[in-house]
Amino acid sequence: MDSGHTIPILGNGYVRYIDHLGSDLRIVESARISYKSPSKGEDQDKKLLSYLYKNRHTSPFEQCSITYNIKMPIFIMRQFVRHRTFRLNEWSGRYSELADEFYIPTQWRAADAKNKQGSQVSSELDHAALTQEVKEAHEKAYATYQSLLQKGVARELARAVLPVSIFTEVYVNCDLHNLIHFLQLREDDHAQMEIREMAAAMRVVAEQLYPWTFEAFHKYRLGVTDRTKSA
Repeated sequence: MDSGHTIPILGNGYVRYIDHLGSDLRIVESARISYKSPSKGEDQDKKLLSYLYKNRHTSPFEQCSITYNIKMPIFIMRQFVRHRTFRLNEWSGRYSELADEFYIPTQWRAADAKNKQGSQVSSELDHAALTQEVKEAHEKAYATYQSLLQKGVARELARAVLPVSIFTEVYVNCDLHNLIHFLQLREDDHAQMEIREMAAAMRVVAEQLYPWTFEAFHKYRLGVTDRTKSA
């Protein structure tokens, strides 16, 4: 995979591959050092990796890592940053002017009557009217932001009027063990749809870099819907 390979998500957002460290073979080599055991060929190496994954011998997977450049709305960033094992740096609204780019769902969802943190598609919502209302709110907020800047207000304060639907951008590096943990949580059907879409795109990148690992991932994970097509 070439550096810069980009998967569009969430309208103006994206998941972009920057670079990575190690391979499936690195994981196997790291595990074999425990016994100072040499490789016994590709078939045995692959079986060992599958065994490690199935039995949750996680430390060898920490030998590999991926760096992504991800553009997402701030309200998804607030969920993403909860995964404190990720090493990241975010676009700063203190140092630079934020762009006039906001996330608007392609379809509005209603609150789920049974799950307080969930949502569901509803035919009772007027999607066109809701989209127009939100667009107008975005335009007003960004116009106020620009007005404050023009009046000399510092960027770090002027941004206070901007909604959490505005896009931000990060560079993030994560080892393979913690990436897999993230995917298991954020591709789960209970996770918010927007972060599921982002997680699926991150997985698509990782699958191409570590095919043995993700063969085991798909074989042994439970209760997670495959969203490759949605990415």
